[in-house]
Amino acid sequence: MLKQLFTFFLVCVTSMLQGQQALRLATYQYADNDRIKNITPLAGYLQQQCGYTVTVKSYPTVHAFIEAIRNNETDIALINTFGYLLLEASDKKYSMYPALTLSVQEDARDNYKTCLVAVATSPITTLQQIQQYASSTRMMLVAPGSTSGNLVPRLALSSAGIPDADKQFASMEYGKTHIGALQGLLKGDADLAAMGYTEYMKLQKDTTAQRLLRLVWLSPEIPLGPVLIHTQLSRSVQQQIVAALLHIHQDNATALESLKAGWSEAKQATHYIRIKGSYYNTFKKILGKQQDLQRILTQFAN
Repeated sequence: MLKQLFTFFLVCVTSMLQGQQALRLATYQYADNDRIKNITPLAGYLQQQCGYTVTVKSYPTVHAFIEAIRNNETDIALINTFGYLLLEASDKKYSMYPALTLSVQEDARDNYKTCLVAVATSPITTLQQIQQYASSTRMMLVAPGSTSGNLVPRLALSSAGIPDADKQFASMEYGKTHIGALQGLLKGDADLAAMGYTEYMKLQKDTTAQRLLRLVWLSPEIPLGPVLIHTQLSRSVQQQIVAALLHIHQDNATALESLKAGWSEAKQATHYIRIKGSYYNTFKKILGKQQDLQRILTQFAN
């Protein structure tokens, strides 16, 4: 009898503790979308699967999100590729690890790429020509924390003989969003701009605007950013989170679609897969020299 009462007591206490624990799910804002609506269904799904309350939060920029991660303000972080590489490159410590990422179907084309686009009146037609005309060219990138709108174009420019884009161009500005960079070209505020290729492809519907611009360079596919999980969570909770995300495409396709809708680069993703930090090694080697990558990461890391 006493043994049964003790077991009942343990079950009650465990249930109470689980009910009190909250997992913090966080991400970062893009333009005027804080993505809270996009990740709230995911929070509900994780709460159902793991048995813990799941709160959601969005940080105004990638760099603000990085600082929050360092300050242990989140347990599950949905970060972009550049943000993860900046965390790794920084001399500041953090207590999370990459556990999963969204996988794109093998036959997907032009899912997540960067393009460099020039105005039609520019003499620049290839990546290799940019160095020749850089001093008279007004350059526009997207945002400091953008993978396809800052990291990848800077790597491409470095490989073409422009290691210091901020000084080698006539001017350097950020358009704040991918469409902002595209509009910078169309409004005459820039001569050359970098943006996500999906944004440029939308322009194909506007033949008038299309004639005003020229595609100069297109990057290889960029891997999607990771889901980071806090190392201080119990091993069982970590395993529950991973298991839930691995099965979300089967158990709650609606939550997955809501999540994907917040990131244009996730449009063709189908499900989550397990990863380690080494997953991004191929990407690190895909453009230019490793010293160029490290220099760029160091510039934006701290």
